[in-house]
Amino acid sequence: MPEELITDYETKLSTSDCHPGAEWFRVFVTLHDDISEVLPYLNAELDQPTDYRHSEGFLLWKHGNKNYAFRPTEIIIAPVADNEEALELTKSIIGTINDIWKRKDAITPDVEGSKPLPNALDLFKLLPRTNCRECGFPTCMAFAVELRTDFTKSSLCPDLSEDDFQGLVGS
Repeated sequence: MPEELITDYETKLSTSDCHPGAEWFRVFVTLHDDISEVLPYLNAELDQPTDYRHSEGFLLWKHGNKNYAFRPTEIIIAPVADNEEALELTKSIIGTINDIWKRKDAITPDVEGSKPLPNALDLFKLLPRTNCRECGFPTCMAFAVELRTDFTKSSLCPDLSEDDFQGLVGS
């Protein structure tokens, strides 16, 4: 049975540069071991959705209300309330990674990433651009931005062709 992949790491709690004044933190986990080889196995085993970029060497994962970013020698977890939660989440994800690594011979690695989200302007071009507000949004552009991340709202626009929409998003 393979040994644990991650044997040593350091954690650092940091405020978010993107959200000054936020009441939450990010935890940076610096790994002393390269986890590149386990990323396709994580992509196969972690609850979906994941966003894996094999050629770029990173995996993004949303689990509950936490976001995880995995890179060869780093893991970032956010939002984190305090140092105690940071240590608990770090210990848990390290355990998960080591467990998946130990079971890798029984797992089919998945190097496929998720399809990138469509561009809001491309979605906007599918809309009538009349700002009729029938969808509940003030403008067609606002609706396109929302639709980019929530495809289930496509039915809110009576003028959006389902065929054109499916052709763009491919779902």
